[in-house]
This record gives sequence, C-alpha cells and structure tokens, in this order.
Amino acid sequence: MDVKYFEKDGKGYKVDSDGEKYRISFSEELQLKNLKAAKETKKWLKLNFYAKVSLALILLVLTVTVLFLLYRLDAIDFFTGILYR
Repeated sequence: MDVKYFEKDGKGYKVDSDGEKYRISFSEELQLKNLKAAKETKKWLKLNFYAKVSLALILLVLTVTVLFLLYRLDAIDFFTGILYR
C-alpha cells in the first residue's frame, strides 16, 4: 500500500494507492509533524556526534605533537645548551 502525503492551501492531504484523495485527520497531521521533528533531531544528533569525534581526534593529534616536541627538545638537550653557552 503506497500512501503519499502533500499539502495544499495549508491543509494536508493523502493519496491512496487507488488514487483517492483524502484530507488527513488532526492526529495524523500531528504524527507527521512528530515524525519530521524526529528525523530532524536525529540528523542534528548525528552531526553533533561527528563534530565531537572530529574535535577529539584534533585534540589527540595536538597532544601527541606537543608531547613529541617536548620529548625531542629534551633529547637534544636544548635548554641546557643555551644555559651553558
């Protein structure tokens, strides 16, 4: 059963598989609004998750870079070389 929904003049209608056009009820209209809101919320939650994962990866890369930089500076004895010159 294929039901299609459309809006005309601010009123919601549905067309059944047999081609009949019906005005949708108030409860059906609320269900469609809730479904649309749920899909929108799911999309934003997914985008927020990907943004958080990206930020976590960027912070991890920056932390590893700083730690490696400090390790290399300590390994070449950079600060004591400057002090005893």
